[in-house]
Amino acid sequence: MNSVRRVAFITGASSGLGKAIAECFLHAGFAVFIVGRDADRLRSAAMELESSATGGVIRFAAGDVSEPDDVESLFREFCQDFDRFDVLVNCVGASDRGLVEELTPSRLEELMRINVHTALLCSRAALPMLRSSGGVIVNVGSLASKVGARYLGGYALAKHALAAMTQQMRLELRDEGVHVGIVCPGPIRRADSETRYQQRMSESLPESAAAPAAGAKIKGLDPSVVAQQVLRCAERRIPEIILPRRLRWFITIGNAFPRLGDWLLLRFTSSNPKSPS
Repeated sequence: MNSVRRVAFITGASSGLGKAIAECFLHAGFAVFIVGRDADRLRSAAMELESSATGGVIRFAAGDVSEPDDVESLFREFCQDFDRFDVLVNCVGASDRGLVEELTPSRLEELMRINVHTALLCSRAALPMLRSSGGVIVNVGSLASKVGARYLGGYALAKHALAAMTQQMRLELRDEGVHVGIVCPGPIRRADSETRYQQRMSESLPESAAAPAAGAKIKGLDPSVVAQQVLRCAERRIPEIILPRRLRWFITIGNAFPRLGDWLLLRFTSSNPKSPS
């Protein structure tokens, strides 16, 4: 397809935040190529997105972006549909709950594969085209990319690695005209926010750890608000966006004064013991 539209490739877009990001980019005039593992859910999402954005151009392909062969196939299909490439949004991710002392290497490897390897593989595949267009990569991180709060299992480890990779890539690719940014949101509103971890929690964790952000006193973010910031990061080539914005000062103070940062994190997260069953 010969397209004068800007083109975005968005992973993890069959539902949730990824779908909200795709919708936001469509309404901003982008042609959008969405990717997910479940072909039926992806097809349904594409139909909904197409109907919500009159005149929008959307294509989709199913594949597992943690698998190199699938990534190669997806980008080959993308190139058949579009002759330009402006923005890659790496939105695939998985959260966790647990104590670090109970974290197994296999679980950490799984979280790294989902949260980091996916972004690495897609970025590597996209770079030849993004170099030509002077394009942008936006990685979707988390507040856990910036702080190591309690009870997040291996999630903070993986998201810190994603943030480090983002900065390193941004510095390495700067002179080639490719921008790499990261959006770090707090908990995002979803229908199962209060129950999704309850069945997987170990007895050593407080009940509060099952809540969004492992019990942190932070209001859930609307996915559409986060999606707008992902678009802003891409269009303005912003290195890093933290949501809610006021927490940037919290993080800055914590990095400058680690003892104070620990104290603030303890104040912002609940540690009520589990009630007897």
